[in-house]
Amino acid sequence: MRKVLTKDVSLAMLAHDLRTPLSAMRLTAELIGTEPLTAMQSERLRILLQSIDALSDMTGELLHAEHRHDAANDLVELLHSVTDLYSVAAGMKGIVLESDLQDAAVTISTKVAAALRRAITALLDNAVKYTDEGTVSLSLRVLPSDGNTKQIIIQVSDTGPGIASGEQEDVFKPYFRGNVGLARSAGSGLGLSGARQLVRALGGELRQIAHEGKGCCFEIRCPFSMPADQPETDFRPGLQQTGGTATHVLIVDDNDTNRRLLAAMLEAFSMTCDQSSNGPDTIRMAAAHDYDAILLDLHMPGMDGFETARRVRALESCVKTPLIAISAALEAAGEKNLRQAGFDLFLSKPLSADALFEAMDLAREHRQKPGT
Repeated sequence: MRKVLTKDVSLAMLAHDLRTPLSAMRLTAELIGTEPLTAMQSERLRILLQSIDALSDMTGELLHAEHRHDAANDLVELLHSVTDLYSVAAGMKGIVLESDLQDAAVTISTKVAAALRRAITALLDNAVKYTDEGTVSLSLRVLPSDGNTKQIIIQVSDTGPGIASGEQEDVFKPYFRGNVGLARSAGSGLGLSGARQLVRALGGELRQIAHEGKGCCFEIRCPFSMPADQPETDFRPGLQQTGGTATHVLIVDDNDTNRRLLAAMLEAFSMTCDQSSNGPDTIRMAAAHDYDAILLDLHMPGMDGFETARRVRALESCVKTPLIAISAALEAAGEKNLRQAGFDLFLSKPLSADALFEAMDLAREHRQKPGT
């Protein structure tokens, strides 16, 4: 009997599949960042990396996976990054994209940051899309509070055609598109509806407010609690390992692009590597060479990463070799199963250079041990 996938499962599978190209995109962008660039190229690369990270956060939500720790996120920096994404589009249309953000240390949790980013992105996307001349503005205010909980007010306004009075009560309905939207461009009519749902899930509210002159203004009011501080990595693209004999790593992945990107990144860390595309070759290479770590993709045709890891770990020469799993579906694999297969560490796709650099501490430590 043919099994029919539910919509949720299909979305989760799509999110999973997106992680591989997103990982390749981010590693490629970070590699470009290690090369000499003009000021304009560096700025555009920064915007590209922010866009990739925003997509990565969205795929993580679809998979119900917190692939990043619940860190403290700077709200002002987040709002600047969202406006950066639309600076090029605004400039091409000849409109001004401005921001009025409080210069204050406002930190929000990763969960709140991800939802707010998506909601504000939807508002800015509409504003820039429908404004042909004038200004699109983003503003932030933080209401004072005596306790640990505060309220933020974010407004996005524009000088576009606005929303007809007879349509204002319907703008937050799913699939609704007003006359201006139907006449101007294609769309699903889900932007405002989805943004309101995201904000309400945080205990806040998104509404349209009165706006002088033509155009429109949307306001987000949202409470938030200050999260605990979390340490951040010191890695930046271009930081290299120095001193001692080069650490030697085996990369195992059936995707040639992934292997080449990982190899280039390890080279940027002053490491050397070999590559394998399948389980049997990996076992032969592990038996013949001394590696300081093996980066192993879990999902490969034929012998998968689990079986490959178990057979490598059974080799006398690889009992203590660090095995690092790399996969877009670590949540489904389960930490217990990964540990039982012999893995020491797990990295989720999309893979950032920061995460890879930190993971290579295992390889560096292995290199420094006597007898290796």
